[in-house]
Amino acid sequence: MQIEFLNMLKESRLYMPVSYGENMFEGIESAKVGDVIEPTVQIEFNIEFLTDDKGNKVVPLFTSDEMMEAADFRSSTYVLYMGDLADMLKQTDRYSLIAINPFTDYNINLPMETFLSLFNDENEVIDIRNDEIRELLRQDSLSEDKLNEFGEKLLTSIMITGCVDADGTNFVLIWDDDNKPHLPLFTDIDEFKKIFNNYERDIYPQAYQFKDLVNVANENIVINPASESIILNPEMFKS
Repeated sequence: MQIEFLNMLKESRLYMPVSYGENMFEGIESAKVGDVIEPTVQIEFNIEFLTDDKGNKVVPLFTSDEMMEAADFRSSTYVLYMGDLADMLKQTDRYSLIAINPFTDYNINLPMETFLSLFNDENEVIDIRNDEIRELLRQDSLSEDKLNEFGEKLLTSIMITGCVDADGTNFVLIWDDDNKPHLPLFTDIDEFKKIFNNYERDIYPQAYQFKDLVNVANENIVINPASESIILNPEMFKS
């Protein structure tokens, strides 16, 4: 359901609290009832961000006016598609989280990396490399420090997995010699193609945060099954 939610979020329009610049109100003072005012310049606005207890800046979003009233959040709003918001946020590293319906019973928080990864285009998937993880995977044995480093890099990485559209977006599993299913993850597009290159467009690469993938995995994951083939139990990484 988490993946279904993320796919719905990707296509949605939500309310974002903003403060508008002074040019928003040009021409209003002299306007009459019924006048249509068309701005002569681009309207400027700032996101009315929140700050969490760790000092991170949070972008608040609401699903409706009613949710804003329930949160007692009084502000001007800008209703926009999430794809447009992602394009905007990719230009800055100021914000760390997305909060949907904050201060309500329907609050959901997303790391900024997770939100932005929903809008990776094909070229951005191709650019994913994870070279440092590959170097650690190639080592015959890892010290305790290297194991900790490996786990930390995995948890902050963006990995590629195979997806297929059938009643929504679904992950593609592979089976081992004992007929046990595994969720394959790939460090880069070349590793993905070693498994799925012959499936034409039915199975396509999609990028997700590793920590989100392990949270929804019901089976073991296998990293680069055509190369290093590292099998991991997702319970190791679940908080």
